[in-house]
Amino acid sequence: MAVASSEITTAGVAKKDIAAISWTGGKDCNLALLYAKRDPALDVRYLICFRPEENAFRAHPVPLMRAQADSIGLKLLFVHIPKDTDDYMQAYVDGIRKVRDEYGIKVIGTGDMDLVGTMERNWIERCCEQAGGGMRCYLPLWMMDRRECLSALLKEGFEIVFTCVKSPFFDESWINRILDEHAMAQMQGIADRGLKEGIEKPLDLGGERGEYHTMCTNGPFYKERVVLDVNCEPHRDDIKGGTNWKGNIHNADSVWTISLK
Repeated sequence: MAVASSEITTAGVAKKDIAAISWTGGKDCNLALLYAKRDPALDVRYLICFRPEENAFRAHPVPLMRAQADSIGLKLLFVHIPKDTDDYMQAYVDGIRKVRDEYGIKVIGTGDMDLVGTMERNWIERCCEQAGGGMRCYLPLWMMDRRECLSALLKEGFEIVFTCVKSPFFDESWINRILDEHAMAQMQGIADRGLKEGIEKPLDLGGERGEYHTMCTNGPFYKERVVLDVNCEPHRDDIKGGTNWKGNIHNADSVWTISLK
């Protein structure tokens, strides 16, 4: 999605807008960062993580995000969402206003590809509009074909590992596995099988419904590879209630030793 035209300086040169990329460390935000870096209208200076207060990110461990930021060479900002809030949008809006005023950020980019749940518009786009002050959202992957997106990641040289998967689509063998052409072919088979069997919500190849999560360990703008040493076997949290998912299979952040090499 195109960003509105930047301001023009008195010298007639387009002034780049300071941008931050909404960050979890996964595949989509990494690709969004790459596209934002290539956009001549943007000056990408920050990564920004909207983080629930006191909740651990098992699929996207904060120490791993910090290691990525160190390797990439961008400052990682955190917007903490209060655990007792009854207005999540206002919490996001307040956080966006704070980083806008403190860091001069005018654009927040995100790797979102589609609407989530019952939403009628992109969440960050709505929050930026409500924040005002010229804030806007950058959505380079919006409505992108899922397989095309995965292929672009591999073509650009990103190294991606699965950090959390959900059964019945996946089993524990996918944890810490590299996302490569072979994995893509297997995922396509899982999606096709779901369509054939008439599953209401078959596997989304991009994981847009949360079927799986990833982290990038290397890529075109990483100065050093993020090295993960796994200390124990994947474990599973069973899910109960009205869902097609039977369980989360993951490694919590405590089972990784993270380093840059």
